[in-house]
Amino acid sequence: MPPFLKPRRLRRGDVVGVAALSGPVDPEALNRGCHLLEEMGYGVKRATNLLLKSGPLGLAGSDAARLSGYRDLLLDPDVAAIVFARGGYGAMRILPFLSPGELAANAKIHCGFSDVTALSGFLLSRCGLPSFHGPMVAADLARGLDPLSASFFPFMLEGDGPTELALPEAEIVVPGAAEGRLVGGCLSLLAAAVGTPDEFDYDGALLFFEEVNEEAYRVDRMLAHLARARRFDRLGGILIGSMASITFGGAEDPPRLREVLAERLGPLRVPVAFGLPCGHKGPNVTLPVGARASWHPRTRTLRFEEEIVS
Repeated sequence: MPPFLKPRRLRRGDVVGVAALSGPVDPEALNRGCHLLEEMGYGVKRATNLLLKSGPLGLAGSDAARLSGYRDLLLDPDVAAIVFARGGYGAMRILPFLSPGELAANAKIHCGFSDVTALSGFLLSRCGLPSFHGPMVAADLARGLDPLSASFFPFMLEGDGPTELALPEAEIVVPGAAEGRLVGGCLSLLAAAVGTPDEFDYDGALLFFEEVNEEAYRVDRMLAHLARARRFDRLGGILIGSMASITFGGAEDPPRLREVLAERLGPLRVPVAFGLPCGHKGPNVTLPVGARASWHPRTRTLRFEEEIVS
């Protein structure tokens, strides 16, 4: 990993750029989310491609348009942070056109999840730049944040967030304490990144993942792929977030899903816990991707051992 870079912390009154590297953005949801950012005390600058929809995949503009809209925000000295509008699909198509040197020279806060996982891996592995796995403008912010999520966002971006996250109802799948650099995101994006230069470094890492709208056998296949690629050989531990709408032949069965996860992850012989409040359904707390962190099963607490903003 390149030298670790800490972007400047966000301050009230700063301008937040809203970017769209993936799917098309609903205008009404976008307006609600931007309005909430303004109510929090920030200015808002919208990427030029936010309301586009083009190409056979119906993304938020062509690859060139999405890249240009994002780079405009990245290079604008008035933009202090970039928060993504939504996930979907499309960010991985942009990675080959990004310059690690340009991103490092313009180190800024990035916040998002889902498809943004692809960019988060690129930022940390190629640029040494941490990011936040957290709410997105035309999704979480548009719906309004639940109390737990609101206690983390935007405070984590300001360097004034909680230093630990209590998980009193976490299910211990494999006992044991763990520590390491916190990496992860949407499981399908983690699996898709295997073998690319943009994936996270898993050695000694504290891995978290979440997923949505998949058949259980595909979740098992993703985990098998990561394990077979030896990405799990030297993990510090695993924390599992929301596994929303994971089905067996179209029907959800949470106890059966836990059995699948325990069967797949138990042989890794690293601590594993289920119940991290992040992902597509339920609370989506803001997590510092790239920060040193530790998991304490006795107190069921995830501690963030360092700030990733300066």
